[in-house]
Amino acid sequence: MAENAETKTQRILVLNGSPKKERSGTLKLTRSFVAGLTEYGGYETEFVHISALRIKPCLGCLSCWAREDATCVIKDDDIPALRKKIEDADVVVFCMPLFFFGIPGTVKVMMDRLLGMVNPYYGKPIPTDGSSLHGATKPHPGQRFILISSCAWVEKDVVYASVFSQLDMIFGKGGYLALTTPQMNAIVYHSNGRRLVKMQANYKAAGEEYAKTGTVSKETVDKLARPMFSNEVYQMFYENMWRKPNGEYLLNEIDKESNR
Repeated sequence: MAENAETKTQRILVLNGSPKKERSGTLKLTRSFVAGLTEYGGYETEFVHISALRIKPCLGCLSCWAREDATCVIKDDDIPALRKKIEDADVVVFCMPLFFFGIPGTVKVMMDRLLGMVNPYYGKPIPTDGSSLHGATKPHPGQRFILISSCAWVEKDVVYASVFSQLDMIFGKGGYLALTTPQMNAIVYHSNGRRLVKMQANYKAAGEEYAKTGTVSKETVDKLARPMFSNEVYQMFYENMWRKPNGEYLLNEIDKESNR
């Protein structure tokens, strides 16, 4: 936990990047993680749906880097208030699904507008030690960053490569905790919710672990990323998902694996 955990309430800011808002499967897992984290007290949490905010796209003028306070030239949307929330938070959680092998559009637009939160580029070579390419303009001592994401694909290292690459450049390698879960559609909508309940329990346990130790072990990270369906059943699920116009699925076949 951060140094000031015993002297003041820790602020958790959850930025939900799913356009589904409260219906998001990724948000369900994130809420479970936060529930485990906050059970140990000393936290206050705010959830923000990025798609509900009014955010204009970055103009690419880079004038934020020329201002003493590094603020954006655009003042008439929700970014100034959101930036203040991020600066004040002790824990920032990026909750976002993986749609097309990259950071979702709503999240990327938000991130582009927050360029002034990192130091300007001065033409220096890229660091070779894995540190952030920019560094924060106003470092918040003890501030932590967490990515919680879900997707359909099982091959985590392949499909998340571009996401991890961008976050590594922004926060530095090891500068954030990444928790990912595959097969999310099937977990949420099938097996009568049994697998979702199980995965939510896993995320709550991960939150408790994070509260106690300040991190999550590789074993826990791997457990959250472990597929809950066999390849055969999972392929059957998707083949029939797109094939049947009435929305019926092979629930009986999927349910046979409910005790895996």
